Amino acid sequence: MSRQQTFAQCVFARWRRRWAEVVSGRDTRLSASITRLALGALPGLYWLGLKANRALYTSGAKRRTQPALPVISVGNLTLGGTGKTTTVRFLARRLQEEGLRPAVVLRGYQAHPTQRAVVLAGRDNVTLPEVAEVGDEARLLAQVLPGVKIGVGKRREVVIAKLAEETGPQVALLDDGFQYFRMNKLVDIVLLDATVDLSRQRLFPAGYLREPLAHLRRADQIWLTHSDLADESALARLRSTVQRVSGNVPVVETKHEITGLRTLSGETLELGQVEGARLLAVSAIGNAQAFEQSLHKLGAEVVPLRYEDHHYYSPYDLADIETAAREHRTHFVAITCKDAVKWPGDEIDVPVVIVDCQLRITKGEQVVAGLIDQIKQAVSSTENGK
Repeated sequence: MSRQQTFAQCVFARWRRRWAEVVSGRDTRLSASITRLALGALPGLYWLGLKANRALYTSGAKRRTQPALPVISVGNLTLGGTGKTTTVRFLARRLQEEGLRPAVVLRGYQAHPTQRAVVLAGRDNVTLPEVAEVGDEARLLAQVLPGVKIGVGKRREVVIAKLAEETGPQVALLDDGFQYFRMNKLVDIVLLDATVDLSRQRLFPAGYLREPLAHLRRADQIWLTHSDLADESALARLRSTVQRVSGNVPVVETKHEITGLRTLSGETLELGQVEGARLLAVSAIGNAQAFEQSLHKLGAEVVPLRYEDHHYYSPYDLADIETAAREHRTHFVAITCKDAVKWPGDEIDVPVVIVDCQLRITKGEQVVAGLIDQIKQAVSSTENGK
């Protein structure tokens, strides 16, 4: 990664942190209150832009392309933090278990801006592109999904065409595709974080909503993630809100379950080894609180240390992390798989453990089974039509 890119990413991260402090209300200063008032006047303009962009496609002024493969989109209504990568991983493995050949397509957040489609192999590939070239999520998926090809590029339909031509998948899983109108999709899955009170969310830039709640009606399925971390009353309110605004779109409830711990060198640890231990939970993800709550459920005492989503760790960060671990007398530094792909090779004195987790369906398995059947039918129709 070039120094210029690092500087640009740092500036963006600083701006986003400042914006989050303001819109969340955590910053209570007068200047923040004035900024919130100013931001409150902008969602109307943002909404008009959304509506105009969509109208270009719904009116036929711009035509949606027909992708080379059936596309299953996994997206969200808010700005990150819902667990898209873990959900895509779950679906890819589920499709493999059903005898299908899935591929995954991503934009490549904070990757080198390019019109070129980059195709990554799974573990069967000896070398993988650097994180800076394809993004942390693509690099992670390439590591954890053996046999699944990963495509990265701004024009997702071009990436799908390249994957179909070169690697022979039968279906494409589109990461973060709910707002991607350029092509037709077989299914739109929208993820909602069950720990977030949607009723208090406002449209960007005054809040975290990328689209109004009423746009959930465009979804084919709605998956509630981190449902085990929400109390039952909050979960009931969310179910009621979703039913009211979506028009009874099928709902699936899920949780992120910690399945293992391992060291940076690959040594496996028992989950019980963190029970009663003090952990420094270091993360640069969209919903750090969910990660920390999951560790707490294992019986650990959790000390949080949060960085901006997609943050690239530097040796300076490692020095800060080691200092924090010593100050809090933690037994381990716990990081996510997404953080591990960006972790510098330098060692620190406190043991670092990578926390592996998987998506589990807690409610709505019949909806997921119906989705798999729909995908199988679409794949069959596509292959018979060739």
